[in-house]
Amino acid sequence: MRRLGSIRSYAKHLRIDGVKDTIAIASGKGGVGKSTTAVNLAVALATKCHLKVGLLDADVYGPSIPTMMNINTRPEVTHDKKMIPIENYGIKCMSIGFLVEKDAPIVWRGPMVSNALEKMTRGVDWGNLDILVMDMPPGTGDVQIAMSQNLQLSGALIVSTPQDVALMDARRGVKMFNKVDVPACVFLSLSQHLCVPIRMLRMKSVMPTIDISTIPSYDMILGIVENMSCFKCPHCGEPSYIFGKGGAQGTASEMGLEFLGEIPLEVEVREACDQGHPIVLTAPDSVVSRAYGEVAEKVAQKLKEQQFQPEIIL
Repeated sequence: MRRLGSIRSYAKHLRIDGVKDTIAIASGKGGVGKSTTAVNLAVALATKCHLKVGLLDADVYGPSIPTMMNINTRPEVTHDKKMIPIENYGIKCMSIGFLVEKDAPIVWRGPMVSNALEKMTRGVDWGNLDILVMDMPPGTGDVQIAMSQNLQLSGALIVSTPQDVALMDARRGVKMFNKVDVPACVFLSLSQHLCVPIRMLRMKSVMPTIDISTIPSYDMILGIVENMSCFKCPHCGEPSYIFGKGGAQGTASEMGLEFLGEIPLEVEVREACDQGHPIVLTAPDSVVSRAYGEVAEKVAQKLKEQQFQPEIIL
C-alpha cells in the first residue's frame, strides 16, 4: 500500500495490537459529562452488546476513570515490558491515574504527555478487544490531534449539553476530527495498488474519470450525544430543561450528523460515578441506563456497518 501525495493512509501500523475498533469520546468543553458517558457507554457495550471492551483514560491532566471504575491498584507489567490493563466490571482499563498518587498534579508539557499516551496505547497488552473506548480530554489541542493522527480511529462520538456555549465548542470538536481525517473513509482498490480516500476522488486532478456520486461515504463522526438533556423532579416527574431544550439534536441536524440520544440529568448518575459503580450496572432498568444502552447499540451498529466498505476494482 502506497500513499498518494500528502494524504495519510490508514495503514496497519496505526492500529493497536489486538484492538478491532478504537473510538474517541470527545467534547469541545469540559464539564459536559464526557467521562461519565465514556464509562457507561463502555459498560453498556460490554453488557448489552456482548462485546470485549477496553477503556483508555486519555485525559492525562484530569483522569477520572480510576474513581468512576473503582480502581485503586497499579498495573502489572509483562515480560516484554507492556502494562497489563486493570479489569473491573468486565472492562479492561488504563489511566495515568493508576500510575500517580491520587491527588498528584500532572505538570507535564506536550512532549511528555504524548510519550505517556503512546505508552498507554501501544505499551499496553490489551489482549483481543472488539472496541477500545478512549475518554479524550476536552478541547482541540495537541493531545487530541496527536491521538487522532497516530491511531487508526474508527470514529468519534461528541458529547455536549443542550446549552449554546457547550454546542459552540462541540462544533469545533467535530471540525477538528474532520480536519485530521477520522476515520478511514470509503477506499477504492485501484489497479496501481493505491489507497485513495473518497474525498480525494472528488478532486479532478486525482481521478477525473470516476463517477462517485452513488458511492456512500462514512461519517467521520459517529454521532452526537446530548447529556444533561433535562432534569425530572423526583416528586412530580415534571421535566426542567436547565441547559436548554433540543440543542444537540438541532446541531446534529444542522451539521448532517446522527443524533444518538438524550441522557437526562439525574442525582443517581452523579452518586454512581462518585462511588465507582456505573449506573448501567447499579440501575439497569432506569431511564438513564436504557438511554446509554440505546446509544451503545447505535454505536455498535455503525461500527459493524463500517466493516462492509465497498470496493471498486478498476
